[in-house]
Amino acid sequence: MHQQKIVDQFMRERGWHKYHTPKELLLGMVEEIGEFRNIIKWSLEEETVKKKIMENHAEVENFFGDMLWELSSLANYCQVNLSDALDKVIEEHKVRFPMKSNKWK
Repeated sequence: MHQQKIVDQFMRERGWHKYHTPKELLLGMVEEIGEFRNIIKWSLEEETVKKKIMENHAEVENFFGDMLWELSSLANYCQVNLSDALDKVIEEHKVRFPMKSNKWK
């Protein structure tokens, strides 16, 4: 089953939709972003950032799961299919940012 539908089904089974309004979902995303920021806060060098991420990998992985949950819930509320939305953005980026050379392949 598509992950976005699984989130919707889970919430419906528990009657959570009334609590997961756009405002609450967006605030949840902001909170998650703040938690991730705290992991890498004060790390200026790329290697230090990578080290902090690896040292806190379980927490970082949880961040991504929580963000996908919040995003899926918000997309469901807005009746947006995330896969379709991402496909459209990828196609738009191909037009807006064409390859000028094989440098990046």
